[in-house]
Amino acid sequence: MNKAYARFASRWLVLPALVLMAGQPVASAGNHKSIRGVWNARVDIVNCLPGNVPGTVVFASFDAVNAYIADGTFLDMNAGNPALQSPHLGYWRHIRGNKYEFAQKFFLFDAAGAATGYLIVRHEIVLDRTALSFTSAGTAETFNMDGVLLTTGCSKSSAVRFD
Repeated sequence: MNKAYARFASRWLVLPALVLMAGQPVASAGNHKSIRGVWNARVDIVNCLPGNVPGTVVFASFDAVNAYIADGTFLDMNAGNPALQSPHLGYWRHIRGNKYEFAQKFFLFDAAGAATGYLIVRHEIVLDRTALSFTSAGTAETFNMDGVLLTTGCSKSSAVRFD
């Protein structure tokens, strides 16, 4: 193949490639349409049944980092003492529109390092229109190591995208 033909062919191959690339979405921090990604969250442990108490009572609050991975894996790391709880692993899924849900499980340990039980947390999530923040609410069930339900609690969170 001569050099002139190679230059001519390369120009005609580059043009269609540029046209195809121009039509592809750009992956950037500001171009999110789903919950996928990493989020800074603020979690509040709240009363489940307010009863006669007006509004929500917040018993405790802590910060967390959530990762919603494209394959449906959910990872959570919070500001709790890592010696008292295992990594938080779970799944997430899209429900419809801007609504999602997640579930996670992690083990609990006493000060001596013995496993005392586990928690299963389930939340429903509402992603805002910009896909830059969300709110969620749900329950946490605490089980002993034999799988007996000990307590049920409630929590809510708000999060912003970590970019």
